[in-house]
Amino acid sequence: MSGFVPEQVCDTIRFTQYSGDRNIVHYCGYVSDFISKVLQDESVDGAVYPKTCDSTRIMTSYLSNSGKFLHQIGVTTYGSAGAVEYYVYEIKRYKEAVENYYGISINDIKDRSEIVNKRNALIRKTYDNLADLSFSHYLKSIHDLLELPLVDQEWDYQGKGNVPPGKRVFVVGSFLSNLSILDIIEKAGLSVVGDTLPESGRLVSREPVDVSADIYMEIAQSILTSRLSPTQNSFKRIIEDDFAEISKKDVRGIIFLTQKYCEPYDYLYSIYKAEADRRNVPIIQLYLNNTQDDGKASLFLEAFADTI
Repeated sequence: MSGFVPEQVCDTIRFTQYSGDRNIVHYCGYVSDFISKVLQDESVDGAVYPKTCDSTRIMTSYLSNSGKFLHQIGVTTYGSAGAVEYYVYEIKRYKEAVENYYGISINDIKDRSEIVNKRNALIRKTYDNLADLSFSHYLKSIHDLLELPLVDQEWDYQGKGNVPPGKRVFVVGSFLSNLSILDIIEKAGLSVVGDTLPESGRLVSREPVDVSADIYMEIAQSILTSRLSPTQNSFKRIIEDDFAEISKKDVRGIIFLTQKYCEPYDYLYSIYKAEADRRNVPIIQLYLNNTQDDGKASLFLEAFADTI
């Protein structure tokens, strides 16, 4: 479900979108869809998810009678005492849970770390040239890549180049389940030149893992100190990092994507908007009900494009 699930341990197919019945009302749209997917999809063998916000903390209660493999990873706040050491413990606990449940031994963490390092470095080169690419095609290619086993995730992006230049925007949000939002953004004449999405901007911000050092410490350090999630309790650093990139890339507008009842991003938005207003950078918040919702996006984004 999250960038806090270490890929260096084992393959995890990321949840992208859910179209079936929803079991929970008045609950974070993404988490609600995730829970429903695990409960109702027979092809899903289990779920791994973080303990980062009120919605994720109680997920195990909803899933406890599913009969499937369940594991929740605790995540510390940024910069807190012993944060890296605690996350090391959580990574090891996750590894042991997988080994015990499936009756296997995991001995290739260093090899997998090198694959992740190489993949992220190649995606970073593409990310640095987003202004010349279709962001929609780029992110869809990443989603296709993440559905493969790690050993098959070879990034050789031959994406769409020479796209008509649009008004330069920066996208903020959690894992983007509904990729049609990106098509709507580009049809509105907007060009995404940077983002904070876990599968893109946050992924490429991670420092490579040094496989010659303590591998668990290296993985923990890489994940916890990459571009931050608002659940890590450091809005100040998020603002500093994001607006440094926004200034560098001459961004003309910010698109802030929020799932229904997602408290961390709701709280962050108020701080984000204040900083954007101070810098005279237009910002729009798209409030999505669930992982399929894009009903009003076209109207809002076309109007937003006109303002910038």
